[in-house]
Amino acid sequence: MRSPRDPLRGLVGLLLCAGLGGGCNSQPTYPKERLAESLQRLLTQEHLNASVRFVEHTVAVQYEYPGALIQIDAHQFGVGPAFDEAIRKVLFPLHRVLLSSDAPVDFYVLLMSDPKFPGAYLTMVRYLDDVRRANANMLDTPEMFARTLFELNLVDSRPLTLDQYLPRDILMEEFLSWQLARRIQAKLTEELYAAGVAEVGRCAGEFRNKEFVFTLNVTPPSGTAFDDATIRRIFETSTNQIAQVLSSYRFHSFDAIRLIHPSTGRHLVLPKARLDVFR
Repeated sequence: MRSPRDPLRGLVGLLLCAGLGGGCNSQPTYPKERLAESLQRLLTQEHLNASVRFVEHTVAVQYEYPGALIQIDAHQFGVGPAFDEAIRKVLFPLHRVLLSSDAPVDFYVLLMSDPKFPGAYLTMVRYLDDVRRANANMLDTPEMFARTLFELNLVDSRPLTLDQYLPRDILMEEFLSWQLARRIQAKLTEELYAAGVAEVGRCAGEFRNKEFVFTLNVTPPSGTAFDDATIRRIFETSTNQIAQVLSSYRFHSFDAIRLIHPSTGRHLVLPKARLDVFR
């Protein structure tokens, strides 16, 4: 069986420790009116050619860093030898500003590129309250990593701008659907792929019509078919992950979850009240 490839494996320690410090003061060190300006100034002091965008409850930073990425093959990129330094140089000033500001920031986004590879971008998204909880030792390293979203994309050679990439605020339900799709995929890989039961590909998640909808890209080994017990296991494993994560975020603004298994055409719809069984 083919092993899933994760170009970001091994970054757990760095991403937990980088820039988690922040002081508490009665007066904000970085008032919301000057948040973008203050962050831009600190990034310039780090000799970074970066741009900052603050939209409602989301702060985004875009920058280039030589050596941050490497090319694995024609369509896949991974983190390069300078990635650790590139991420630290942004996270320290970013956390310094956000954790000492009265700005109503919920999320931050990093859009990192490497001048050697035009069109390749690494995106990182975090919920600021997760950073605060990690700083207070309320989240351990693996959990903080699981709550951090990464995406390595190859787009056309025309440079992206933050206005194009982040036209509006990130919503909590969007963040949770993205995070859950990756966590479901990781859990199914751990339980099914490792045991030789199934091939696990990229799972997708979205929020529509007050429902979380997840597409489970799980297929049987070549020449075999899933039995009913395996289908139930796929749905139960996914539902357990969803129930635990939504409970941990205390997110209740939804009506149901819908799981779709394309290779068999099976659907599972559970109303919100039924999720308590899986917690």
